[in-house]
Amino acid sequence: MTRFQLFLCRHYLPKILAQECENPIPRSGEEGKNVDCFSVKIDDRGAPFFWVRSMVGDDLVGFEWDGSRFSVQKSLDLKTLQPQNLFIAHYYGLAEVRYSGISDLAIGRITRWPYTRINIVHALNRFDQYLFNKKKLITKQRIDLLKFLLQKHLDGKTPISSLDLMVDLYSIKWVLHPDGDAQHKKVNFYLDSLVRSGELDKIDYKYSVAGAALRTIEEYEEEERKHTETVKMQRRMFWLTLVIAFLTFVQAGLIKIPTLVDFSNPHTQVENKILPPSNAPPKQPPALSK
Repeated sequence: MTRFQLFLCRHYLPKILAQECENPIPRSGEEGKNVDCFSVKIDDRGAPFFWVRSMVGDDLVGFEWDGSRFSVQKSLDLKTLQPQNLFIAHYYGLAEVRYSGISDLAIGRITRWPYTRINIVHALNRFDQYLFNKKKLITKQRIDLLKFLLQKHLDGKTPISSLDLMVDLYSIKWVLHPDGDAQHKKVNFYLDSLVRSGELDKIDYKYSVAGAALRTIEEYEEEERKHTETVKMQRRMFWLTLVIAFLTFVQAGLIKIPTLVDFSNPHTQVENKILPPSNAPPKQPPALSK
């Protein structure tokens, strides 16, 4: 370890070890949001070696790894430490910042970039949640929910709980939505309804697709196809009726259509075509040949 690295260790390690984490570390809820502590560990070629709990002078005091846990109390001279084996984790609210080596820690603490990035992400997440909360949670119809679960079944992702289903339908943001609990109750109601009608099976609060689901979906799609064909036929009949009514009015003379070409008296048209203009001199009869 260089002198500069020793200087950084003596400067930063006592400060962060004063905020040493206690086990267990809260990682959820309001308690997790208020966490601000450090965990300092030393590895040996990638394997756990030493958990630093405090620093006395240049001695790191903590517990050595016994093969299954940190249990052997021991102290370690700071000068014997390999800088690349030092790992510091900063539990910052619900986020976690990891540093490899004392130089990485110094850069992070000076620039504050890891924490700025976390705060930016949190701000974007809060804005995204705000926009999501403005949207209404649309309840899928019973048959649409059954189709969704059938696709999950075909993908090998069933059985599924109602909470996991809510995440798949609306993302994890549904938890903070003002109507999230009410929507969860609606989804549970639909799921239990599908269980009662035989399309789903329920075991230990999880739902899986039963054999009747495929038949129900096929019958629904057949009814939808017939309904679509009926609507198309009704539209064709509507337009055909309009055309027939129009032609009937024309034939009865109730609607007048301007004549573009008159084929009623073709001989008159031919005669009109061969008549000379009124101001042209009359033609003389041909002279008789002698």
